[in-house]
Amino acid sequence: MTATQSELDKSVTMAVGQGFGTITIRVVVLQKQMAAAAAPSESLQLPLDVVSNEMLPETDKRPTSTFLEEPKRGRQVCVFLINGQRQHAWDNQFIVRDLELKYLRTRLLVVVDCDGLKPEAIAELMQGSRNQFYEGHVYSALESRVLATLKGDPDLRRLEEQAEDEIANLQAGDEAVKAALDQLIEAHHDAASHANHGHQETGESTREPGVTGGLVQTQQVVREGDAGPTGNEPVLQLRPDVATIRLKPNESRRFMLHSRPESAWRDLGGMSITLDPPIKELQVSRSAQLNGEELTLLFQEPEDFDDDEYPIDTTLRASAVFAGRLETRLLERRVVITPPKERSKPKLPKPLLDEPTFLKVTSRQPIKLVVDGPDMHVKLRWDGKDELASGNPAQWTFRVSCESPSVEPPMFLTRPYEGRFELLIQAATGLKAGEQLKFDVEAMGPGKTLATAFLADVVEPPSARKVTSKAAGGGQRRPPYDLKYLYKADWTNEDLDCFDQPWSGGHPGSFEAPSAKSPLTIFINSDTDLLVAYREALIAKKLAETTIHQRINKYTTHVAFHLYQMYQKQAGLGSRQDASADVPTEPMMRDEIQRVANTLIKLMEMT
Repeated sequence: MTATQSELDKSVTMAVGQGFGTITIRVVVLQKQMAAAAAPSESLQLPLDVVSNEMLPETDKRPTSTFLEEPKRGRQVCVFLINGQRQHAWDNQFIVRDLELKYLRTRLLVVVDCDGLKPEAIAELMQGSRNQFYEGHVYSALESRVLATLKGDPDLRRLEEQAEDEIANLQAGDEAVKAALDQLIEAHHDAASHANHGHQETGESTREPGVTGGLVQTQQVVREGDAGPTGNEPVLQLRPDVATIRLKPNESRRFMLHSRPESAWRDLGGMSITLDPPIKELQVSRSAQLNGEELTLLFQEPEDFDDDEYPIDTTLRASAVFAGRLETRLLERRVVITPPKERSKPKLPKPLLDEPTFLKVTSRQPIKLVVDGPDMHVKLRWDGKDELASGNPAQWTFRVSCESPSVEPPMFLTRPYEGRFELLIQAATGLKAGEQLKFDVEAMGPGKTLATAFLADVVEPPSARKVTSKAAGGGQRRPPYDLKYLYKADWTNEDLDCFDQPWSGGHPGSFEAPSAKSPLTIFINSDTDLLVAYREALIAKKLAETTIHQRINKYTTHVAFHLYQMYQKQAGLGSRQDASADVPTEPMMRDEIQRVANTLIKLMEMT
């Protein structure tokens, strides 16, 4: 049996409000399964977070499946224990709905040990008429404490951002695309117009003699409904238009900031680029172009940078003024910086000592405490061995104090593990937005005291607003073909071109006619701007990984099939050719496949 490994395994003990006692929460995030798929479960049920248009796999491939009970496998991923026995459980719906961790729902397990609650609190939960916990005052306080602790956990947020980053780079499945493309080409042969009639045409499909012309197909035009008043142009746009700009340390990304219409760029009166909050390690370089401005974003990681500061989240804001327009044009994009999955030079862990020498805060500052929001997890590190803070009495003890202009929030320290621990700060009722709290943390040992301090700003919760994101955006039997995928690194290859032009983010695909040595070659640009923006839009909607993968496959299949049809038309195969019809030129085919790719993505967005 393959050993199960975890990406995160941590525990924290804290008090439940209103003096009900303490609980211990253990959080485990398992690694993704790399082994073969598990056998189908006869009683497999749909997860509660599925939406109407999601397609789910027929087998249970979740890493958590071996830890969950039959027959309702995959539903109860958070359990509440009393005396080691499960008394209550939550399904994975709370991970998606309350924690907003959609892409961790198949790998996250939570165990809540309630033995530290007071006897009268346990008595209210464990009433004789219960099926699970009695949902009264104690249960409400218990639920609020668990959700507030997990929702503010930076480690869970970091793993969620990494999962989103992997999906943002998700590519089409080659075998699935080829199978669907073969089926489309076969169906195209059966339904297409034929060069000859009756027995003179091979294959099952025939036409009545005397029937002229090809098959006439009609397509219904889908129009957008009223969506409110249209904004006045010009407006600022980003190319590629991604919902979230994802960066890796020491890797630059380039974007083009332009106006719509592009001709309005000459009326630009001034433009400013800001980051909120500012990130001193993040460099934004600007380069003026004829019809826009090129932005290059680069996060330079210092040598002594601590991974506890990831993920780094900020907002890129571009504001511009155009001549003759009183209103300022504004464009905002979220920027997320996550650590690389594998480093070329792994950071060596610092040795832990019997006599520690420092204590410091490793969380990214400034630290913000949201009014009535989730707990704030402040990460700390020292170079003392873990056993120095264990035992009764312990050789080293920790003390935290807070200077607050109003109320002092409840605080809890976790036990050190490999020199790292956390300070949990609850957003207590009575804190006011605009206040600044000062926290002092001390580690006291034999004849020595280590100290550190930090500031926390109390801020209002973000206002609720609805955000709508839009991405930019018959013949003979099939001959042998070769399907190839191109990526940004391949664009500079001089041996490859897209209809007699260099490859770029604006080219979805092309084909190369067969020769004596090679079959028909269909090229798919996996890093085209349209597809990159569409993937980001799907992630912004928090769709399941399976759904995203299937939609990318659908897009890739249809683009490849249209390229195949374009080759048939250019070569004069599969349909009756009009002698007066012009053979499509390469610029015409390049424009056509761009229109088809844009139409496909817009159609998938609306349906």
